[in-house]
Amino acid sequence: MPSFYDAFMVAVTCPGCLERDERIAALERRVAELEALVRDLHARLGTNATNSGTPPSANPPDAPQPVTKKRTGRPPGGQPGHPAHLRRRLPPGRVNKVVTFVPDRCARCAEPLPPNQGPEDPEPSWHQVAELPPMAAVVTEYQGHYRTCPCCGEVNHAPLPQDLKAHSIGPRLAAALAYFTGSHRVSKRGLEEITEDVFEVPIALGTVANLEAQMSAALAPAHAEALQVVRDAAVKNVDETSWKLAGKLCWLWLAATGTVAVFLIHARRGWEGLAALLGERVRGFVGSDRWSAYGRLSAWCRQVCWAHLKRDFQKLVDRGGAAARLGRSSSGSRIGCSRSGICSAVAGSTGIR
Repeated sequence: MPSFYDAFMVAVTCPGCLERDERIAALERRVAELEALVRDLHARLGTNATNSGTPPSANPPDAPQPVTKKRTGRPPGGQPGHPAHLRRRLPPGRVNKVVTFVPDRCARCAEPLPPNQGPEDPEPSWHQVAELPPMAAVVTEYQGHYRTCPCCGEVNHAPLPQDLKAHSIGPRLAAALAYFTGSHRVSKRGLEEITEDVFEVPIALGTVANLEAQMSAALAPAHAEALQVVRDAAVKNVDETSWKLAGKLCWLWLAATGTVAVFLIHARRGWEGLAALLGERVRGFVGSDRWSAYGRLSAWCRQVCWAHLKRDFQKLVDRGGAAARLGRSSSGSRIGCSRSGICSAVAGSTGIR
C-alpha cells in the first residue's frame, strides 16, 4: 500500500495536477482583473455632478436629485420684520431737474400757506425718476472748403487733418460699443444693429472690427500692468476654459487675486498657456483644479480646489468597499495640507472652498 509521502510526490509531479493548479491560478488572476474592471465601469456609470467635474446639465437620468429646500408655506418676497432695502437716493449733483409740489392752502382751515419752507416744516418727500435723453448720436461734419483766387484764378483748398479723417466714430461712442462687445459679448452684427437702431448712426461691420482692434491696442498697457500684478501676487487662483477665436478653438485663461482678475487667450491648454499667464517662473501660491498643466507647479506652492477634492471623496464613497471608508473619513474632516497648514492658510485667504 503506498504511503502518504508517495501519494504526495505523485500529486506534485503529476502533469495533470500541475496543469490544473496553473489554470486555477490564472483564472483567479483573471477574476481579480475582471472584478477591478467591473468596479471601474460601475464608477464611470455612477459619475455625476456630485462626484466629478460633470456639469449638472450633463447629469445622467439616474443621478442624485439636487437638494431642494422644503416649502415654508410663507408667501414669496420680503417677510414681515426683515431689514428694509430702500432705493438709494442719488445726490443733488447727479439730479438734472427738480420739480416741486408745494401746498398753497391749509387742508383744515383753507388759509393760504407761505411759499417758502419754514423752520418747523419737515424735509420734503422725494421720488426720483431716471430717463434716457434722446439717444441720437451727435454727428459733426467737417468740411474742407475751396476758394478761387480772384487775382490769378488758383483754386485753393483747406484739407481736412489726416488724424481727423482716421476715425468716423467718436471716442465716447467707440467706448460704448467696446463695452457692449467686451463685457456683454454682443456680436459684430448686434453692434451694427444697436448703433443704427439706438444711436441712429449706420455703421459697417468692418468699422466694428476696426474699433475692436483699436480698443484692444488702447487697453494693452492696462492689461500688461494687471498681468504683472497677478504674477507678482503672493496668492492667486487660476482656471481655464475653451474659447472660440475667429472660429478656431483656443483657451481662455484666468488668474485672479483678491483685487485683480486678468484674462488671457492662448492657443494651448498645457504648460505653454499657463506659462504665458503666470510666467515661466511661477511665484506665490496657486489655487487650481487637477488639470495636468498644473502638475508642473511645485506641490509646496499649489492648493487643489476644495470643491474638486470634495467631489473626489464623494466618488470614493460611491465606489464602495475600502474606498468608501476612505472617502467618508476624508470628507468628514477639514480638508487641508499637512505641511504646517500652509495650503489651508492659502485656501482660507483666497476663499477657496
